[in-house]
Amino acid sequence: MAKASPIEAVGTERSKIGVLLSYKLVRLFSEGLYTTPIKAIEELVANAFDAGALQVAVFLSANFNQQGSTIVVMDDGESMDAEGLAKHWLIGKSFKRELATLPKGRQQIGKFGIGKLATYVLAHRLTHVTKKDGKYYSTSMDYRVVDERGEEEIEPKKPIEIPLRALSEEDAKDALKPWTDTAAFKGTKLKLFGDKASKSWTVAILSELKEKVHELQRGRLEWVLSTALPLRPDFAIYVNAKKLTPSKAGKGRLKTWTLGKDLSALPTPAPSDLETNEDTGKPTTDDERFGFLDKTIGRVTGFAEAYKNLLTGKSDQIGRSNGFFVYVLDRLINVEDGHFGISPDELRHGTFGRMRVVVHMDGLDKFLQSDRERIRHGPALEAAQNILRGIFNAVRTYLASVDAGENASAKFGQSLAGSQTSVSRRPIVAIAKAALEGKYKPRYVAVPPSTTQAERDSVIAELERRIETPETFVTSVELAWDATAGIGLAIYDAKSGVLRVNGFHPFVASFFSEFESKSSGLPLKLFAMAEVLLEAQLYQQGYKQSDVDAIMGARDRYLRDVADSSGRRTALTISRALHEARNNESKLEDEVVAAFESLGFDAAKDARNKKADGIAKAHLSADEKGVARQYSVTLEAKSTRSDGKRVSAKDVGVSLIAQHRDDYKSEHAIVVGPAFPTDKGEKSNLAMQIAEDRKQKADGSKKTITLITIEDLARLVRLAPTKGLGLSKLRELFVNCSLPEDCKKWIDEIEKTKLQRPPYRKIVDAIHTLQQKRQRQMVKYSALLESLSNLVPPVNYETEEELMVLCKAMAQMAAGYMSASDESVELDQSPDNVVVAIESATKAHLADNP
Repeated sequence: MAKASPIEAVGTERSKIGVLLSYKLVRLFSEGLYTTPIKAIEELVANAFDAGALQVAVFLSANFNQQGSTIVVMDDGESMDAEGLAKHWLIGKSFKRELATLPKGRQQIGKFGIGKLATYVLAHRLTHVTKKDGKYYSTSMDYRVVDERGEEEIEPKKPIEIPLRALSEEDAKDALKPWTDTAAFKGTKLKLFGDKASKSWTVAILSELKEKVHELQRGRLEWVLSTALPLRPDFAIYVNAKKLTPSKAGKGRLKTWTLGKDLSALPTPAPSDLETNEDTGKPTTDDERFGFLDKTIGRVTGFAEAYKNLLTGKSDQIGRSNGFFVYVLDRLINVEDGHFGISPDELRHGTFGRMRVVVHMDGLDKFLQSDRERIRHGPALEAAQNILRGIFNAVRTYLASVDAGENASAKFGQSLAGSQTSVSRRPIVAIAKAALEGKYKPRYVAVPPSTTQAERDSVIAELERRIETPETFVTSVELAWDATAGIGLAIYDAKSGVLRVNGFHPFVASFFSEFESKSSGLPLKLFAMAEVLLEAQLYQQGYKQSDVDAIMGARDRYLRDVADSSGRRTALTISRALHEARNNESKLEDEVVAAFESLGFDAAKDARNKKADGIAKAHLSADEKGVARQYSVTLEAKSTRSDGKRVSAKDVGVSLIAQHRDDYKSEHAIVVGPAFPTDKGEKSNLAMQIAEDRKQKADGSKKTITLITIEDLARLVRLAPTKGLGLSKLRELFVNCSLPEDCKKWIDEIEKTKLQRPPYRKIVDAIHTLQQKRQRQMVKYSALLESLSNLVPPVNYETEEELMVLCKAMAQMAAGYMSASDESVELDQSPDNVVVAIESATKAHLADNP
């Protein structure tokens, strides 16, 4: 055993502290959890924060090869007396979370009682010198005693005894002189002795250093300490007299969003029930004043930044500047993993490298594992990752517009600034105020839900401020690709000032290329804003909510109809068109999208980037337990140039199909073609590739790819109206069927089913009666459900969704005579003519051939 150095022998031994520490236990916790030398120093600095320190200083010997080199961490926190030092060496037990009074009011970072063991990685000896209540103490742990025992049991056979020593002030002063006499110490604000000395302090000394110390990079250490720990006005960190400043990202910042304020809603896959939240007790300049509330992890605060150029580069060897920075109780928990466990394939480097997202998720504290860098797999981790994905998607949309050279906000702001305030801005303030007060429910202006009076006043005040600077009344224009069913062309967010254009609205999807050309890109924004203004102006003119809804609803239906250049089409015409397009790639893409619209999906081509040929979204309500049922399917059309040919495995491209599906965050992908080389069934090359893709992913999800022939898709379109195929039932096809043979068998079974004939006549008559009472307005399903239940005998349906599916099927069979949306249904002809059309179509739909 090495002879004790003077600092370990100074003072008078007062007692022994029994430390229950085995060789296996210390190796497990230190080398297993704390694999980097920086972690040992970080843990000591974190202890200083928990102790309420105002100053903490780290001193590193200039040359670790020299004999006697040390690493020392000093702080002026509340420190430990004899009892405190004994508790400090209780392994696996921490009293920090049991404190009645928190030092400096700080929520405690540590909770496991094992952080001290990180020092085993760096040194053979850990010595503490402390001052508390005017008295001085020291302890010194020689880890070599643990090593020499070599116990392989987790629980040691007997405790290791370390001396607890009492020191005089002169003893302590002499013992610490090798460090307090240095220029580095004098460059800090710490004062350990004499007048105005700190009432309490702690000095932790790592000595007799191990080889691991040579892996310590000082630049990296400074980055970790300045990024991973809470630098703030009441907590300063020094490294060899250099005062650290909060880590900053690079130059060229384009925009910053505060969560819950500038980003008041997140796109999918962020949880749909996120609520904005404001802590009025914090200053308006504080990043944590605004945030979101998530039912799983609680409050989420922070900000996101977008940059002109990549933040990555040589500096990454010291510390990263881009990616996600997730803090729990003010401590960074993903120092190494900037992706926070999300696959880099989901977060494309060209975009991810240009953003910096800093979030505080204190609710993750109870899910942290003992190294405080990993979170247990489960709903909390999934919720956190989905919130981060949502933030990424929001910033990605903005960067895409910048890259396209649109500069949408500036151009659009100039256009608005040239119009009268009373026409272009004041009506929006009026309708937003009415919405906040619960007097109106606009379709095209969004306001925060469930706000306090102070929050409502804040939103209106911000709107009024933007009126004074009309160039920024619309803070940004974004194309939203996650809109729910029934949403109109655009929504203006009254809180953030963002105008979100619905990218999947049929009108936008159909004319996207014309709108987004360099010569005419601006009109889409102007057109979208005109829709927002129309609703606001109608409200300001005194129209009733029902009248405004009817006008805006009729206008939206008109735009959707205009998008379909061939006019309203029946399931039969779409079925025929699918067959006719089998050898025309462009036409087949259009007809596949039309087929999924016919099946009840919100389907559209994505003209942005030509990844998938289209996407179809199933907007379903949650089940009785609140579990989401909505899903989406990417659409891929594969034609051949002549009849009788099959789409090759190479042309299908399973890996590319999977990539498209995952890029769109869809659960399913479907590939439509004349025929596929799957004669060998599950042994075919395509079958094996699809089966491999269907394996459960690392995150527990299971995604699918389905191959279907044009003939079977056309048959499915024809059968859907008469077989009551809703979106929930259709999902079985994507979940259970991989190959064309599977799809054919599934559709064969659907075709064999015999359903009770729906009471078409009674439903049509009920719609007609309600329309007469409501001055020819469209009929809500809730009203129709009630009317049918009052008939004698009653016609009962369990849910509005069940009735909606039936009405949409009827509208398919009586196209032009009847129309149905997700919210309401309407007759455009007499009841007799509508029923005749349905009867005629029913026979045609059941024909064997198109």
